[in-house]
Amino acid sequence: MARTVNKAALEEKIRKLEGAIRKNREQYDRLTADLDELLAKRRAIQSEELMKAIAESPRSYNEILQYIKGETSDDSDAEA
Repeated sequence: MARTVNKAALEEKIRKLEGAIRKNREQYDRLTADLDELLAKRRAIQSEELMKAIAESPRSYNEILQYIKGETSDDSDAEA
């Protein structure tokens, strides 16, 4: 025999669960925004470090770019 559930109690449980889900969604959105901000700051710091290293390097911009792309001097000679 199926157990009868009080309609008011059922509605209250639904309301509480919807509230909990809404609260968790808001927390998720807030944490995601915080993470995005921190990742952007980290990328900015890495970019600054990279630009400083390039500026202080005895290598030319093209040499550095070839290195980053994984090209060797033989690769660039073959393209010419």
